[in-house]
Amino acid sequence: MISYLRPNADDLPYVDDHGLIVSVMVLTHFVLKHTMDKLMESKRYAKLSLSFDGHISMLAQGDCSPGELAAKLGKSKQLCSKTIKELENLGLIERRKNPEDSRSSLLSLSRLGRQLVADGFKVTSELDRQFADAIGEERLLQLIAILEKLCQNLGLVFPASYRVLALENTDTTLLRPTRLNLMLPQLDNYFQQALLSSLTEKGFPGLKPSFGQVLGMINRESRKMQTIAAVSGVSKQAIAVIAAELELLGYITREPDLSDKRQFILSLSPLGQKLVEESARSVAQLEASISERFSPEENALLDETMRALYLLVARAYNSPSALSANIQQLSEKLLNELGVSGAKALAKQLMTITREEQ
Repeated sequence: MISYLRPNADDLPYVDDHGLIVSVMVLTHFVLKHTMDKLMESKRYAKLSLSFDGHISMLAQGDCSPGELAAKLGKSKQLCSKTIKELENLGLIERRKNPEDSRSSLLSLSRLGRQLVADGFKVTSELDRQFADAIGEERLLQLIAILEKLCQNLGLVFPASYRVLALENTDTTLLRPTRLNLMLPQLDNYFQQALLSSLTEKGFPGLKPSFGQVLGMINRESRKMQTIAAVSGVSKQAIAVIAAELELLGYITREPDLSDKRQFILSLSPLGQKLVEESARSVAQLEASISERFSPEENALLDETMRALYLLVARAYNSPSALSANIQQLSEKLLNELGVSGAKALAKQLMTITREEQ
């Protein structure tokens, strides 16, 4: 879901190089993160993680075995198995014996999982309306038409509907997501797979889409593992698994944090730096091939509209509405770094400072 070049939320307002590929990846991440945050406001979905999205979306299209799910998502069986267990514990998916293979099982969405998909589509539909209000409905429809043309040219096929739990009753029904939010994840996945293939051919083995959650956060500076997890919206355990794979492949180094030996700091290795640099060249090549599919007028509209949405999302990442999420992330970070007594001392100090400024 996240490119090796995807800037983190703090960098977004200051990034000048945001072509189609980076814009699609940032928009996709924003839509998923926004949807997750909205759903988590309900106690029913209080423990969601962005790492669940691909699993839930894939199972909404049909049942499959754990091995098939890992293959479709391009993830290791170890990481996929961990997420499956979390989803089972939350009651979002169910497991049953595979009637065609007694050695394996089949996974499917539970009633709650189907309700989650329906509620998620409701949130993304509202977000679509906000995009239309911001840039104009006609302009958004023009963008959708161009993206649909691109999906068709790329041979992308995706379901026009998902069978989910109806909001009104307990029966299953067909629910159609909005066109924009249906296409964004598909384009995001296509771009990632194309870039992975390109980089593999250039001598960088073992790459997976999930690696971008780490590489995209340390392509400018070293980061603590827990910071990467907080910004990416996934668990620290998931980031730890990815980091271990990247370290084994030689793309990153992992060093203990001298200020807190419970934490680790991740940095690019020389090979990882070469990977990021080559990734930028691969992005430029892919974008050039995409622009050849459109007329100059279509390219101009695509560039201008995606840029407008990109900047809209950049502001949203740093808007007052994001304050509570930022406070939560910062609180967890400080609690891990300072401990309970240190965090209480800091809170007392902040209260003293704010009283003085009133």
